[in-house]
Amino acid sequence: MKKLFRVSRTRGQAMILGVVTLLILALVVFITFNVTVSVQQKIRLQNYADAKAFSLAVVEARALNHFAYTNRAIASSYVGMANVHAYMSEAAMLVDLKMAASSVMGIISGIEYAECYCCWAGPCCFSHCIHGMEANINSIGLLIDWVSGRMGQKIRQLDQPAMNLMRALDAHVTMLNGSQQAVRLGVTATLMQGNLGSLMQENMQKAAGVTQDENAVNIFNTQQWNQVFFSNTQQKQRIMAETVNATRQDFAWNRKGSPLVQPVLFPQLAKLIKASLWMGPNGTWAVLQSPGGVNGRTGATDGNFPGQSGGMVFMTQDSQPSSTRGQSISSFDWGTLTGTWRHGAGVGQLPMLGPISAGEMVSGQSARHTGGFLDFFNRPHSGSQHSSPQIKMERFMEFNIDANAPFNQPAVFAAVSTDGRVNEFGIRGPYEVAKDGTGTLRIGKVGSQDGEITLTNNERTKAFSKALVYYHRIGDWSDYPNLFNPYWRAKLHPLTQTDMATLATIDTNAATVAGAASGAPHSGGKGVNIQ
Repeated sequence: MKKLFRVSRTRGQAMILGVVTLLILALVVFITFNVTVSVQQKIRLQNYADAKAFSLAVVEARALNHFAYTNRAIASSYVGMANVHAYMSEAAMLVDLKMAASSVMGIISGIEYAECYCCWAGPCCFSHCIHGMEANINSIGLLIDWVSGRMGQKIRQLDQPAMNLMRALDAHVTMLNGSQQAVRLGVTATLMQGNLGSLMQENMQKAAGVTQDENAVNIFNTQQWNQVFFSNTQQKQRIMAETVNATRQDFAWNRKGSPLVQPVLFPQLAKLIKASLWMGPNGTWAVLQSPGGVNGRTGATDGNFPGQSGGMVFMTQDSQPSSTRGQSISSFDWGTLTGTWRHGAGVGQLPMLGPISAGEMVSGQSARHTGGFLDFFNRPHSGSQHSSPQIKMERFMEFNIDANAPFNQPAVFAAVSTDGRVNEFGIRGPYEVAKDGTGTLRIGKVGSQDGEITLTNNERTKAFSKALVYYHRIGDWSDYPNLFNPYWRAKLHPLTQTDMATLATIDTNAATVAGAASGAPHSGGKGVNIQ
């Protein structure tokens, strides 16, 4: 009996150990499932953060490319304005052709008479005398034709169309710049709002209900965006003026032809010179313009022109860059008319009254040609300064480049958080064994303390991402970032030590850990992806 009693006292010990083992195994299973759900949500959350940062960077890159295209269109409009001034200034020379031709015919008349007097005994003397008389008649007829003003009236009729064209180009620039400002404000609003429509729902599915964007990074994104743009008005005017002067046609800048003869406006020069009331000369005629000095120039300056107050009269090819401010565009022409007729040749100056008969074509308020105080016939003359003081050449977007990498290329941050215990179906469980939803299981007193075991992470899961908006012309890394070439792109980018301040606004511990890990001795001092 004693032996049987002792055996019965040891029965059931394995069952107790089995129950404890099953309990521990169940807890491990619950922890495993909870960790799986948390890891899945962490992956989804990081994908969403990456997608958001990259999408915002794409928005900025597209805006910068829009600025590049519109800046080119704005520069093209300014080039068009410069060409209008160049052609109007060149057209004003047509008015003086009759006067210059009259001078040329006077010179030829003297040559013919000289030949007539020197060879009175020869057989050709009589023809030279006749040619001299014809040259005199032509000279007087051309002068009378100039005085009649018919050519001047025709040229003056171009003033209004030229003014209308200048106003249209100026309005075009204003509209393009308005679209740039609207796009910039639109991007700023998107960055401040920090919302990209259904992007969260598409990435987080039903868990989007407990997911939120950390708006603390929005101010950093806005600062990065706004510092891209250069705001110095005078410097912007100079940049655009230099761009226009560098890209305009050769004719608009220095009147270069082939090489010096201008066939553009004078293809039928002999017919233009021929007087309608007189026999007129039918010789060889050419307008020559010197490419040097101030002859035949179109430029953007910082001053006004004759008839207005102060400022520079015109811009020469050798003007200092500091004088180029782009507040106005002007043209100035000076040249000569060479003519060969019968047995003589002569040269007439264009303009004949240039030093005392400056004219102007003004866009904005009015458009006109005006003569000098000795021009009783009020005719436009060559040598006129055609100016447009209403132009504001700062109406474009300019990139504020920095001297060091990343050259002020904007970064975009995204920070998001979610409840890591919510699965893709938007529910907790069925592995939430704690009734209070804390994820912590309490099993009563163990000695003097409560026994607790945490089955899942009670903190919100967070994700942080960075994208860079960068400039790259394919095949050429030497081209620095600018807003005239549409080569802006977006990419995800590693954090830098400077970015730790942004990360700290979301999670101080994460910033501390990341900063420390980036200098860790293992993995070449790159414990995390920090540049």
